Amino acid sequence: MARKSFLGTSRFIFTRKKESFRYIQRLYLVAFLLLFFSLSMANGKKILCPGNKNIEQIIDQATSLNKNGKNKEALELFQKANDLARAAGCEKGELNVTKNIMLIYSDGYDYKKALEISNRARYLALNQKDYKALSTVYNKRAILHENLGLYDESIKEYETALRYANMISESDERHYQASLVYYNMAPYYQGRSDQKVLYSLEKSREEILKIDDKSKDIPLDQKTDMLISVNMNLGIHYRDSRNKGRNIDQSEFYFMEALKQMGLVKGKIDLDTKIDLYQALQEFHQEKKNYKKAIEYGENMLAMEKSNSMPYNRRVGYMVLAKSYLAIGENSTSQKYLDLFSKLNDSINSVEKEAVEAPVKKMISETKVSGDKKIKTMAIISFVTLLLITGVMLVYRRRSDKIIHKKYEDLIAKIHFKNEDGTIEQPISEKNSKIKTSVTITDETLKALLFKLEKFENSEKYLRKDLSLTWMANNLATNTKYLSEVIKVQRNHNFTSYINELRINYIVKKLYENPIYREYKIAYLAEECGYVTPRVFVNAFKQQTGFTPSYFVEQLKVSV
Repeated sequence: MARKSFLGTSRFIFTRKKESFRYIQRLYLVAFLLLFFSLSMANGKKILCPGNKNIEQIIDQATSLNKNGKNKEALELFQKANDLARAAGCEKGELNVTKNIMLIYSDGYDYKKALEISNRARYLALNQKDYKALSTVYNKRAILHENLGLYDESIKEYETALRYANMISESDERHYQASLVYYNMAPYYQGRSDQKVLYSLEKSREEILKIDDKSKDIPLDQKTDMLISVNMNLGIHYRDSRNKGRNIDQSEFYFMEALKQMGLVKGKIDLDTKIDLYQALQEFHQEKKNYKKAIEYGENMLAMEKSNSMPYNRRVGYMVLAKSYLAIGENSTSQKYLDLFSKLNDSINSVEKEAVEAPVKKMISETKVSGDKKIKTMAIISFVTLLLITGVMLVYRRRSDKIIHKKYEDLIAKIHFKNEDGTIEQPISEKNSKIKTSVTITDETLKALLFKLEKFENSEKYLRKDLSLTWMANNLATNTKYLSEVIKVQRNHNFTSYINELRINYIVKKLYENPIYREYKIAYLAEECGYVTPRVFVNAFKQQTGFTPSYFVEQLKVSV
């Protein structure tokens, strides 16, 4: 999820801007922007270094360069300003510069260097009893620790940030900083505890609502931007299919609250926040099968994004538009957006790969002199090992290819033998109400349940991403014990393998009968048949058929 201090200026969006929650994914770069704005906003209110305007001019120049993406030039100017401030004994100026240098290093994925610099910022803030700065620095340190996988340290830093936020004397500033800390804690708990995610968001909302609309410390548009972000992420939280407390009505309520807040301040809301909200609404309406509304929000979001490049939002927008246009029968438009999605997705993956490799490359460069011999030795060993493995794999692959192709031919043969209703013959549809079960079920109940089960298999409800044994039992008006036993005995499956077989048979049929599906990416096919991630889909497909979906598509293109 992107973060506000963080999934723009004030958003974290659970689908993590990165990942996506895709709940998001989203990038930690977003998590740092509000901190940057928070750190620099106070500078316009008072002189940092009395009698030394040169320092302030350099800071302004560096800040401008950093906002325009010229991080290297900005860093040089900040370091120059830092030296001048330290020489002049101006701790306020040095604190401001140190915080900005810390953010630049964190944006460059040098988290250890950023943490090292944060120690100086923390020392200066303590000297001045600047509790706002302390809260901001600890908030940032928490994110850095989380990026490094140091989760225990991360939560301690969040708690310290909250403690200092509550020590701020100005009430509105205190509420805002506390709201920001709670907001950043929500993605920390994501995947660990839905309850704590919800608690953090609700506390963030509670704090931001305490700020006076006429506050001198927190402008109304800043408060509203934060409130929109919190409401939006509450909407996303309640919409998420993996959330046990999923509630579509609550989700819609918070989305409408975010829209209402946006309407109150109109053009003053940060464009990034508006783009995020429109994307979230696009996904919400697509899930509700309100495709025209999803298209409307998606197209509007892309129009705004042109002037404010946000590739992660654009990527999600393309995919949802492709699915929405396909749902209303506009195949050519759907294909257009699918092509745009594929191209952008490849580009983003390339950039992310470089970003992940950056810290590794830095570590290698730092240890190059002492490690050259070891690296060469390891390279030679790796090369020889690779040659041996390659030879073995070539032999194995030739044998494996024959086996896999035989499985493909068997599947195609099954497809040709269709049932009377025109569907692919499926082992799971064979029924035998005479088999005895370990659970006592009357013949009448068993027949009724088998009838409902067959109706379920023909309804495509098995494509739901939030499908579970409990949900299905409730939907069929039975209990989980009866349902599990009937699936085991009558379908010769456990619940998971039963659903997998239904889903894989569904996508196999789509790929065989509709050539356009063969042009779709694996991620799209996974979404289409109800899987949350492509990896789970590929594993299920291979377990069911004996080969990957990519192999199946390639063979279909050649032979069908």
